Amino acid sequence: MLFTLGIDSQFGTLEGVVTSIVDMKLFPNLPKEILTGGICLACCLISMGFAHGAGSYVFVLFDNFSGNFPLLIIAFFECVAVSYVYGLKRFADDIEMMTGTRPGLYWLICWKYLSPLAMLSILVASFVEIAVKGTGYDAWVPSKGETEHHQWPVWSLVLISGLVFASVLWIPGAAIARLFGIVLIDDNEKAWFPASDLKDFHGITPHEVTTAETLLFCIRPDGTEGLCCPTTYSYEDEDEGT
Repeated sequence: MLFTLGIDSQFGTLEGVVTSIVDMKLFPNLPKEILTGGICLACCLISMGFAHGAGSYVFVLFDNFSGNFPLLIIAFFECVAVSYVYGLKRFADDIEMMTGTRPGLYWLICWKYLSPLAMLSILVASFVEIAVKGTGYDAWVPSKGETEHHQWPVWSLVLISGLVFASVLWIPGAAIARLFGIVLIDDNEKAWFPASDLKDFHGITPHEVTTAETLLFCIRPDGTEGLCCPTTYSYEDEDEGT
């Protein structure tokens, strides 16, 4: 059962990586079967590090740092990008257009205030704990028949930093690359989306900004938003090609 559960989890993870590489056209002439096999082989070789005698300590190192910090940082910037850069009203309009139901004030408050604040608090608390207590692991001492707490060696701290920054540096890296005109992904290809058809299907009418939205989220009557990243985006100028 554990084997099938592991295989089931790998399906989604592997397909997410393969689909991203194929969509980005990093290896346009490479067959998908060979690409999938190469990724599986690379993952298998990396997993060998968890199978030797000190594999449990390597697992603890990865488990403590490769998941929580990068995921929290990425999720925090996602909330900031959606709520403050893309625009909360614009995001709510998109959800209403695609599902026919507009998110309520509770979700808007969570996206703009509660979720970023909660994630930022957890990140700060985690960094403070590391600064005060340090980072370490429990090692088994056969002569004593018990575990002892040890600090991670310097090389492992370098590995920890690499694990965290490998996922996080893409956020400022992509912004800096675009600032200097470096094209990472060619997004000039026009995309088509049936916006008008969906609005007619769901019977959606232009949303009028309420007093609560103005007071809570600084959304102006014309649809623009204030607070950190005001935008002059016009929602009435949308067409099917955007």
